[in-house]
Amino acid sequence: MVTALLDPRKPKSIADILTLTILTFYVALYLILPSNFRKWTFFGIYAISRLSYNGGLGYLLYQQSFHRRLTEWAAKSRIFNRPGPNASVVRRTTYGIIKRELSAKMGSDYTFETVPLEYNTWLLFRRVVDLILMSDFTSYILFAVACASIPENQTMALHVGRWAAGIFLFLFNLWVKLDAHRVVKDYAWYWGDFFFLEDLELCFDGIFELVPHPMYSVGYAGYYVSILSTKLICLIANA
Repeated sequence: MVTALLDPRKPKSIADILTLTILTFYVALYLILPSNFRKWTFFGIYAISRLSYNGGLGYLLYQQSFHRRLTEWAAKSRIFNRPGPNASVVRRTTYGIIKRELSAKMGSDYTFETVPLEYNTWLLFRRVVDLILMSDFTSYILFAVACASIPENQTMALHVGRWAAGIFLFLFNLWVKLDAHRVVKDYAWYWGDFFFLEDLELCFDGIFELVPHPMYSVGYAGYYVSILSTKLICLIANA
């Protein structure tokens, strides 16, 4: 997701352009806002993004898992069906946009018109996931930067230790996510089993040998542990 979004050599879909536009807006907003407004602004953006992830995506996946709501909606709206000759301009335009969007990053073995409806619904759902995840990560980083400060009377050893710990946790967080994705691939990463079943043989090695659910535990080390360690170091420095 990150490579496809930030690598200029990769083709960009409409969803990618929208995501990049929103992230650019976040950065511009950070630079424009006075320092006393940055913390609360990006706290609010991060809170909305996190609620969209935990609550919004959770609700959609629950509805899809138990009631097949997303695939049912796709079938009723016929958004993946080729419009007839008498279809409206809006219908034909919408179909063309969705077809280009979902086909943009697929290989030669993908045919928009012939793949199962569940598969196209999952691809469309992935675009929403990418937008929420990137908004969540970027707003958190900007919120953390807005709150960053150097405690008074902090020794150089504590200052270097704090940065070293933060960099280590960030790199560890990155390795966990990349290694977890290597194992589960896009199908499990984007909850593909909520939409259709696939016969796969996964080898749970690497990070999965250390913890059973790395993406939702140590995979957030850069988020949570860094906050606790920073607070602890600040308390030690002020003691």
